[in-house]
Amino acid sequence: MKISSSSNTQILNLISQNKENTSNTLEKIGAMKELSGVDSANLVISDALSSQISSLTQSVQNANETVSMYQIADSSLQALQANSDRLNELSVRYNSASLNDDQRAMVQKEFSAIQGAMQDITEQTTYNGQNMLSSAYGLEVSGLSELSVDDQEGIANFRENLSSLSQTAGGSINRAMSEITNSLTTITNLSSANAQIAEKPMEEKIAQLNSDEIKLTSSTLAQVHQNNLMQQSILALLN
Repeated sequence: MKISSSSNTQILNLISQNKENTSNTLEKIGAMKELSGVDSANLVISDALSSQISSLTQSVQNANETVSMYQIADSSLQALQANSDRLNELSVRYNSASLNDDQRAMVQKEFSAIQGAMQDITEQTTYNGQNMLSSAYGLEVSGLSELSVDDQEGIANFRENLSSLSQTAGGSINRAMSEITNSLTTITNLSSANAQIAEKPMEEKIAQLNSDEIKLTSSTLAQVHQNNLMQQSILALLN
C-alpha cells in the first residue's frame, strides 16, 4: 500500500512560500531604508546631529585655512629672523674700529641690500590676496625701514619684535590645530551616533524577520519529520 506524500509536499510548499514572502518583505524594507534613511521617530534627532556635523565640518575647513595662513606667515618671519641675524653681524662689523671707509661702504651696501630683500618679504607674504604680516593678523612688522647699520640697539629691538611675532603665529597655528583635532573627534562621535540612530531600528526589523523565518522553517521541518515517522509506523503495521 502506498502512502501519499501530499502532506509533505504541502509543508515544503509552505517553506518555499515563507522564504519568498520574507525575501519580498526584506526588499521592501531595503527600499524604504533608501528612501527614508531613518525611522520617522528618530528623524528630528538625526537631522540635529547632521546639522552639528555639517557645522563642525565647516569649522574644520576654516581652521585648516587658518593653519595655512599662519604657516605662510611663520615661514616668512623665520626668513626675516635669519636676515636680521645677518644685519646684526654686519652692524657689529661696521662698528669695528679696524675697518676703513671703503670696507664700511661695502658693509653698508650689503646691509641695504638685505634690508630691501626683507621689505620685499613683508610685502609679498600674502594669503588669498591679503597681506599676512600686517596689523590685521596681529603680525605687523614695524621698524624695518628705520634700521641703520650703525644702530645695534635698534636692530636688537627689531629682532625681539620678530621673535614675538613668530610666537604669535605659532600660537595661532597650535590653537587651530587643537580645534581641528577636537572637532574631528566630535564629528566621529556624532557620525557614529547618527549612524546608530539611522540603522538600528531597520536592522532590528530585518533581524526579527530572519528570526521569524528560522522559527517557521524549524517548526515546519519538525512537522515533516513527524509525518515521515507516522508514515513509517503505518507501513510497519500494514506489513
